[in-house]
Amino acid sequence: MPRKKSKKRVYFGQEVQDAIIEYNLSESNNDRNIIYQNRIHKAFDKLAENIINTFKFTYFDYGFNDIKHEVVAFMVMNMHKYDHTKGSKAFSYFSVVAKNYLILHNNNNYKKYKTHDKMEVLDKHRSLDKFDDNDYITLTNEIIQYFDSNMNSIFKKERDLRIGY
Repeated sequence: MPRKKSKKRVYFGQEVQDAIIEYNLSESNNDRNIIYQNRIHKAFDKLAENIINTFKFTYFDYGFNDIKHEVVAFMVMNMHKYDHTKGSKAFSYFSVVAKNYLILHNNNNYKKYKTHDKMEVLDKHRSLDKFDDNDYITLTNEIIQYFDSNMNSIFKKERDLRIGY
């Protein structure tokens, strides 16, 4: 007996694309809210989840759900830019939008991580509770020495460098 092919459940199919087109054509905010909640939200949520899991973005300081909500919010903010007359599918368009958003923020967070690494010049054995005036002077001198030796990596712009010096 031949097996019946199971229907795949597509989370971002033609009905979601049609809903996005309808959303963009609608003038009423109330209608837009209903369309988004009932027909688009689940697809955007699942798309954001899949993009995050596929590309494994690692330089975020907050949790998975927060990142996912950020991506969904970004897709909603850019929904008006989707133009169905150009021939692209909504799934492809919003996949690229989500991926580009995550790449941009991941790269920016990586740059911050690299420039704000750690100040290894500070002696970790000292307790701040037991500082006297000489310790504060020593700490201040260590901080000044750190900035003097790392000015070019901390400040990238010429104006910032002049201010730093």
